[in-house]
Amino acid sequence: MPTIKPVTELQRNAAALIREAMQTKEPIYLTKNGSSAVVLLDAEEYDRQVSAYHELWKERVRLLYELGEAQQKAGMVYTFDEVVQMMRDKWGDDVF
Repeated sequence: MPTIKPVTELQRNAAALIREAMQTKEPIYLTKNGSSAVVLLDAEEYDRQVSAYHELWKERVRLLYELGEAQQKAGMVYTFDEVVQMMRDKWGDDVF
């Protein structure tokens, strides 16, 4: 369950909120006028999440590259104009 607190809590008790974020490794959502404003997150946890995201992205790019190579070997190679025509055939002339 996420922790949600008003941003004024940060102004009044920043040290305790920072300590909580570092201990729990969970985000603390801070609201202003009832709406999300910022998220407080332990720096190590933030770095871990960003690194995990980058690794997933690199894996996705690698898989797409392999798919492209396999399609090229199978003769599934098209010019830009052919691709545009296929898109227009499928989704209509408003695609481009």
